[in-house]
Amino acid sequence: MHAQPTPTNYRLIGPPDLLHDLMLDFQDIGWQCTVHRWQAVISAPAAEHGHTAPQWPAEVTLAGVSHADHDAACQDHFVVLGA
Repeated sequence: MHAQPTPTNYRLIGPPDLLHDLMLDFQDIGWQCTVHRWQAVISAPAAEHGHTAPQWPAEVTLAGVSHADHDAACQDHFVVLGA
């Protein structure tokens, strides 16, 4: 028995304007995206399990990859300043 595929979450750090542009591009192809200041989570749907990982612009740092719910990935990645 095979486990159900889960979304692939890319945790990114970079300039807010560039992350916003990436968010719009990936939303256009049906991926979930959330940007908070200089951090972003871009999640490929579970149906695209095994896809080729995107090539991120040089100004963006890939801070990690996880396989979980998009909201959980956001909660794990986003740093709340002043907390």
